[in-house]
Amino acid sequence: MELSHAISDAVLTLMGIFVFFRYLLRLPLPVCLSWGSFVLSVTLAALFGTLRFLGVMPAAVKISELFQHSAGTIGAFGLVFASVFLALRKPMPALQVYEVLALGLVTFSVVRLTENYALLNTILTVSIPVVFLAGLWGLFRAAKQASVWLLLAVVVLIAGTFNKNFMANSFVDSTNLYHYLLAISLFCFGRAAQHQAY
Repeated sequence: MELSHAISDAVLTLMGIFVFFRYLLRLPLPVCLSWGSFVLSVTLAALFGTLRFLGVMPAAVKISELFQHSAGTIGAFGLVFASVFLALRKPMPALQVYEVLALGLVTFSVVRLTENYALLNTILTVSIPVVFLAGLWGLFRAAKQASVWLLLAVVVLIAGTFNKNFMANSFVDSTNLYHYLLAISLFCFGRAAQHQAY
């Protein structure tokens, strides 16, 4: 049992649930799915991570990894698509949302079946800067409040991902810090999503 990791993963789980029910569930289904593909994947990965760190479910490691890969493929595709349309201040076409998520599902399947983690890393390396650029673009297209939340979400996500480099002397364990910063990032994504045009 690793109690501190379980607590930080539980905080991330609760934040994901809060964001989904507070900000995403009230959006139209295609919009909810586009943002939710990332938020729910992270939330479920954190939930099973909590069970893993508590030592109550041996299979939780594999299930958590499955949802981490889902967040890095389906979730990344949905997040990029939603962010671009947020910056454009245009409604997301439902059919295109489903096509993008289907492409993410195919990519997820390829990663899982071939264990091609280089592809997963490439998607993450490309998607995060694209979301950041969408946020910058939105600042110049009268989507200021939404874009600020989007940019905050990305900056915090990057800080969490690379916290060992940025905060090497932090008194908080790097895994716990990652979970807490990712929880803040999910909150910021939720706040951005509520400004989505539909």
